[in-house]
Amino acid sequence: MGMHVLVVLCAGLSAAMALPRLEVRLSDSAGTPIPGARLLLEPLHQGAITNRDGHALFRELPVGEYRLTVRALGYGPAEYVVHLRRDTVLQLVLAPGAVALPEVAVEGNRISGEPTLSISPPLFLAPREVDVHRGQTLGELLRQLPGLSTLSTGPAIAKPVLRGMTGERLLVLTDKLPLYGQVWGAEHAPELDPLVVEALQVLRGTAAVEYGSDALAGAIRVIPKPLSMQPGLRGELRAEGISVNRQGALGLWLEGARGKWGWQMVLSARKAADVETPQGLLANTAFDQYSAALRLQHQLGVHTLLRGRLQLYDARLGIFAGMHLGNLSDLERALRAGRPLVQRPRSYAIEPPYQRVRHRLLELTAEQELPSERRWELVMGWQQSWRQEYDAHRFWNDSLQALFGARPAYDVTLTTWSLRSELEQPGLFSGRLHAVVDLRRQGNVSEGVQRFVPNFLSYLLGGALWQEWFWGRWRAVVGLRGDGIWLSVWRSVAQSWRKSSYRWSGGAAMVSLQRKWLRWDARAGIATGWRPPTVVELYANGVHHGAAIFEVGDSTLPPERLWMAELGLSAHSSRWHGDAAAFLYWFPRFLGSFPAGELILTVRGAFPLFRYRAVPAVLTGVEANLQGELLPWLRLEGQATVLRGWEAEDGTSLYGIPPAQLRLRVHAHGPSVSLLHLPFAELTMTAVAPAATAPHDYAPAPPGYLLWDAALGGTIPLGVTELMLVLEAQNLFNRAYHSAMSRLRYFAAEPGRSISVRLSWRW
Repeated sequence: MGMHVLVVLCAGLSAAMALPRLEVRLSDSAGTPIPGARLLLEPLHQGAITNRDGHALFRELPVGEYRLTVRALGYGPAEYVVHLRRDTVLQLVLAPGAVALPEVAVEGNRISGEPTLSISPPLFLAPREVDVHRGQTLGELLRQLPGLSTLSTGPAIAKPVLRGMTGERLLVLTDKLPLYGQVWGAEHAPELDPLVVEALQVLRGTAAVEYGSDALAGAIRVIPKPLSMQPGLRGELRAEGISVNRQGALGLWLEGARGKWGWQMVLSARKAADVETPQGLLANTAFDQYSAALRLQHQLGVHTLLRGRLQLYDARLGIFAGMHLGNLSDLERALRAGRPLVQRPRSYAIEPPYQRVRHRLLELTAEQELPSERRWELVMGWQQSWRQEYDAHRFWNDSLQALFGARPAYDVTLTTWSLRSELEQPGLFSGRLHAVVDLRRQGNVSEGVQRFVPNFLSYLLGGALWQEWFWGRWRAVVGLRGDGIWLSVWRSVAQSWRKSSYRWSGGAAMVSLQRKWLRWDARAGIATGWRPPTVVELYANGVHHGAAIFEVGDSTLPPERLWMAELGLSAHSSRWHGDAAAFLYWFPRFLGSFPAGELILTVRGAFPLFRYRAVPAVLTGVEANLQGELLPWLRLEGQATVLRGWEAEDGTSLYGIPPAQLRLRVHAHGPSVSLLHLPFAELTMTAVAPAATAPHDYAPAPPGYLLWDAALGGTIPLGVTELMLVLEAQNLFNRAYHSAMSRLRYFAAEPGRSISVRLSWRW
């Protein structure tokens, strides 16, 4: 379909820089930003992707005439001519139509960019792609991107994994605030419903300079729907049905504005029964979850913006009953069988073992544009994560059962206060300089029958500086960071409290260099970072009910240290885009939970034993993705990830490293048919290689497998509103397979064929 483009030119004073910059701001006719659009600037062959605000920035451009191509999902390509003389803001309003694009002469005003500190360009999942592949969890969405996988424990629990790393190494941000949950467990997923996700951005490599030790592997930004200050009431209703576990989900988004105040409200709910595999039902995998968010925004004068957000999450997540077995012989038999030994009729009931998870979040943000091209931002947050885990064990004594049977085995409340201040200003010898200060207070209280996680209190003080420079076609970034962490731990020992104190300090650094040619970009970078051991890694000693394992910590563990190097290459044309990255991570000390090869019998049942250890380790891999238009109506997408990790001392495979994966997708879109606008169809093939077997694992690594998925949909206009309909089939041929990244792989296959129907009504 054609694209109607309304060009609004913003004039003002030019910035005193050697070469001008061009900022493109993309929105629809309602003023809603369009993220994820691909821009190509010829004849320099420079590419860009609009961010969550619909903005893209081209830096250090010679004065002259350029041809800008815009490609947004759901729209046909559009081109126009730009005569660039000085720093410029170009505002484009996109709407369906077939109107010729005029030549544009622009003389703009002062602008500032939104740089990223990762060596590789960020990965972005645009709103329309999110709508098509929304799924049951945040992890399902992230699997659409190269280098990302999930560590799952059933259908409702999926932790994102980036380049083989997760949990305390991979930071998840909601808007601009880190999500501080109990990330230490393999079955502790981010407390977010995918129905409230508008778009996703992933910073690959290490983001330790920008965000500290929590982002040693990188960072994932969950981008909410932009809050518009246009008067009137706008809304969207989302509904979803999933066949594999008889799941239903509803989401409601409302937004309005009056004067200098704007507001936005998001509600979601989902409920599911036991999930079905080709080998039978997985008993007690039902779940329900509810979330709500309220955002307020106030324009204070011309240069200051204030925002506030309240976010709530509440879920009950069933744990597969076949993982909790009463004796060693049953556990050994279940490990040998590799299929569910516990069979029950499908039910929405959630019985022990299960998790109850509640998360409360409050955020206050201030943004201010200062004189001399400076910008200041302050983000303050309060969060409380309350997690209870109920086991399936019954006490042998009726009195004890009456006293303790209704209490959770694991009852932990984690409360976090955080503050982040960031100043951006012109840097030394041009470029942009960023200065960041981070403060955090975190306290944990354990009140369950057993204290798997002891009580603790920690403080963090950190600061970072980074600068980017531009010289013609070259871009360089240098960043430094330092953090100090204080930790006090209280453990119950022999009916008394024993206190242990720790003090750690460490630094992070990165250097990257990028060079642009006619149709190619090359980049290289090195970085280092660190993280202290978590309280669980130090003091775990007991049954981890959600993961159905017995974990033992080590109070003498040292901090983890990382060194990494990365090389990347990108190619651009008007119809094709490709990117490849090769990376190497060297850990002098890698902290992890490793299988010990033993089975432990406790009063709560029999469980595999895992121990936390520090080992020298190496992670290396290659990521590649390719997107191109074979025909005006046909697009091909390909992604490949190869990753290997091993212990440096003996060369044995690291536990929990994702196997190699190849994904190919064919996407076709056509003209409107009757009432159906923007129709599309997709066919996806995912090939996963056999996984490597780690030492002392409790079952051989699963073999490789091949999966097929399909999706089709479109938009139906309803007056001034529209209805989007998507039908998706996953595991189309009902293949029985075991995933190396599933905690259930020892006991059961992954879910079978799943048909999903998604509706989205916007007004």
